[in-house]
Amino acid sequence: MEWLKEVLKGLNNAQEIEKKITEGIGKNFVARVDFNALNSTKKGLEALVLQLQESSVKEIDLKQRLEELERKIVAEKDEAIRKEREAAQEVHLRNRFNQAVGEQKWRDELTEKAVFTVFQKAISMDINKGKEDKEILEGLTKDKSYFLNPNRPIEMPSMGRVSLTKVEENKMRALMGLTLKD
Repeated sequence: MEWLKEVLKGLNNAQEIEKKITEGIGKNFVARVDFNALNSTKKGLEALVLQLQESSVKEIDLKQRLEELERKIVAEKDEAIRKEREAAQEVHLRNRFNQAVGEQKWRDELTEKAVFTVFQKAISMDINKGKEDKEILEGLTKDKSYFLNPNRPIEMPSMGRVSLTKVEENKMRALMGLTLKD
């Protein structure tokens, strides 16, 4: 303030001007220490606001990921329940199929699987409503050689004419216990 008094010395109403300046400075003046403390507090609060905003974004992202995982878990549970029901249904149908087959023996495993697949579809068809499983199976296997018949040899398709030399033919005849050809 001393420098201001030096400047105002030569003026007529210097004391009045000095008084007004002092009052104005008193109203608007903030000490450097107070200014620095307020400024550092302001910077700290701004950093805290940024930090809270970032954590809020992370929290929202985390909530979305959690909700997505919950939906995925529910979907997987539903899928597991569906597969379990399908497996139980197949076991039930397999038991019905095996009861309908009874003591008969299949010609081969592939035939059994194929007939079972057709049987599964056939039991749900309207045409077969009210029919028993044996009746449905008989309709599927009638006039077909799907089962082994102990009284009838298995029909095998021809392999064509095989030409053997006399030596090869005699070896085979010897293995079968037949007389040799000259």
